[in-house]
Amino acid sequence: MWALLAAGSYEEAARRASRALTVMTDPVRKAETFRVLARAQVSARRNDDAITTIRQALASADLPGEWRARMLVVLAMLERAGTGDLDAADATARQALTLAEEAGDTFATAHALAALWFTHGIRRDHAAALEFIDRALRVLGDDPGHPDLRSYALEVRIFTLQNLDRWPEAELALQQTREFAHRSGSSDRATWATAAVLRYWLGQWDDALAELNSDDTDAPGLRHSFLREDWPALLVHGVAALIAGRRDQRTTAGHHLRLGLALPIQILTDRENRDFLLAAHALALEQSGDIRQAMLRLAAILPRGDGEMTLIHQWLPDLVRLALAAGDRPMAQAAAQACQAEAAAETQPARATAASLRCHGLLRSDPGPPRDAVAHYRSAGPAVELPAALEDLAVVLAERGRSDEARVALHEAVSLYDGLQATWDIRRADSRLRPYGIRRGALVRARIDGSPLTATAALVWSGDLPRLLQQVLFDAADSVVF
Repeated sequence: MWALLAAGSYEEAARRASRALTVMTDPVRKAETFRVLARAQVSARRNDDAITTIRQALASADLPGEWRARMLVVLAMLERAGTGDLDAADATARQALTLAEEAGDTFATAHALAALWFTHGIRRDHAAALEFIDRALRVLGDDPGHPDLRSYALEVRIFTLQNLDRWPEAELALQQTREFAHRSGSSDRATWATAAVLRYWLGQWDDALAELNSDDTDAPGLRHSFLREDWPALLVHGVAALIAGRRDQRTTAGHHLRLGLALPIQILTDRENRDFLLAAHALALEQSGDIRQAMLRLAAILPRGDGEMTLIHQWLPDLVRLALAAGDRPMAQAAAQACQAEAAAETQPARATAASLRCHGLLRSDPGPPRDAVAHYRSAGPAVELPAALEDLAVVLAERGRSDEARVALHEAVSLYDGLQATWDIRRADSRLRPYGIRRGALVRARIDGSPLTATAALVWSGDLPRLLQQVLFDAADSVVF
């Protein structure tokens, strides 16, 4: 049955497990077979059937204590995905944790802590989530018997560190995850999508693409743990398509979009892994000139469902921008309100809070909030958000008639986009500022904070090289003491 699971023959594995359960008498073998059956049902996207299977196992009077804890953990994960009832999932996970600790079952204890990581992450209590996953790692220690669970815990720790804006620590966590895979003799393929997402936000786009462009044909179908059954092909194609789209490589972007959009969205895990793909599709529609359809496509991330982990705040400033460009102010307001709700849920203000600043700055044409967002991204990251926030700031400043400051912000945004080879973003930024008569070649006399630029700095921003050379020579002559 395990071989059938590994081969992707989920329905056949489920049929054989179901038949085996009718004749089995050994309690441990029955428990293992219940787990195989539930796993096959989850893989076949039959979560409700899996919940029924786990409840049948728990109703067995002869179910061993450690297996009762393990079944409860699986039930908690399925409750989260199936019903979105986080309170119920929390209660089940805590019951599992108690039983696991009483039984001295390392695997069940760490698994229950991982389930609590999930529910707290969904609530945006990322600090508590980090505590749970760190505790799970301490419980596992260097136990070589559970490499999949330890790899999973190390991987999701990267996700949580990102949400706390602890980007250097997230990079270190990725390195540690891969070092563990090397020491344990297991594959690090499970980290590829996670690493690609991390490198996307850090602005390491070539490295992100390298993570996704392995020649290993098993990668798209990799099954590495019951905690996350399917390789997130939606995410793989979404990240690749979004990078290609922002670089204006439309053929490559279209290829990944076709593959990604052909994948089914059937269960919550699918929805949680499709956000990059939605963003890439919206970008392609915007490039074709269909702003309204681009807006509607990106709006598919709303609302965030009960029990859904998706970090919708990452895309809401773009949704506000598209809605305003489409003349749909109610949609822009709905997106800004959704982002504000995400920010309010953060127990430690971080990424959603910065995104909300951008949304409200655009909606109200107020330079204060996007200026604060720029300051956040300068100090905390992620790197990819800084040029986008500068572009938004430039637009709002231009709307207020502060052309020189807008031009400075535009120049810096374009310079950062250029470092990413984000050709499309440069074109879009220029087109957004053009109606206000702002072009990057014009002379700048003010900094973003309103203080005057020196003549030399203004010429640097303007790109006027002959006049810049004259000014540098003048500055040098002026500094000579006679």
